Amino acid sequence: MIEIKRLRKCYGDHLVLDDVSFSVAKGEVLVVIGASGSGKSTLLRCINFLEEFEGGEILIEGSPVGYAPGEGRVRLPEAHIAELRTHVGMVFQSFNLFPHLTVLENVTMGPVHVKQEPKPEAEERARQLLQKVGLADKVNAYPARLSGGQQQRVGIARALAMRPKVMLFDEVTSALDPELVEEVLSVVRQLAADGMTMVIVTHEMAFARDIADRVLFFDKGRIAEAGTANEVLDNPKTDRLRSFLSRFARVTRRADGCNSPC
Repeated sequence: MIEIKRLRKCYGDHLVLDDVSFSVAKGEVLVVIGASGSGKSTLLRCINFLEEFEGGEILIEGSPVGYAPGEGRVRLPEAHIAELRTHVGMVFQSFNLFPHLTVLENVTMGPVHVKQEPKPEAEERARQLLQKVGLADKVNAYPARLSGGQQQRVGIARALAMRPKVMLFDEVTSALDPELVEEVLSVVRQLAADGMTMVIVTHEMAFARDIADRVLFFDKGRIAEAGTANEVLDNPKTDRLRSFLSRFARVTRRADGCNSPC
């Protein structure tokens, strides 16, 4: 479903992704972990071509992302890029809902205005998706009236409304209060059970262990370790990964919201 070959991305003189290669099979859940600044979010933005990249190749179901195959860096037409994005859904850290639109209008906007679906058909599917994410009773609510967890679930429904082949999740729980995290993760778990192909960037290690078919550990723009959740999370081979994982082992959140060593 996704094939990445020797991907290279820079911001000026700063190399963010350095010779990254991997593939994701149809229906596979790939979880990407690593410290802040290791290139995880940039990777997702390159897959959806929200970021241009300087080297390498990305393919979605064999179709090139951003650039024509072959020598040189010939950018594909904007219509081709826009078509690709209809097949690759992305949910961000921030909710990015339109505040002046209802939940139903937020979810139907893409199918109606981008894919030219009839409005009644788009609204029917939107209602089904909102039922799926547990928000059937919020179709007429505005984002300001929703909790953070509810807004993020609307964001997931909005991405699914485009009927994507691949879903990308970029730290979708990082902006949420701890008590709201599980309601979002449960939706992602259901998508995994339904066979959706997903690439998930997260710092939720228990969630990663629970949902991942494979885990990639990024360090300084490169894949430092890769394998099953058991191989990567329970049996780290490098000092860098052991150090990263130790941060999660040392700290627990008490019921009063205070952090303390185990």
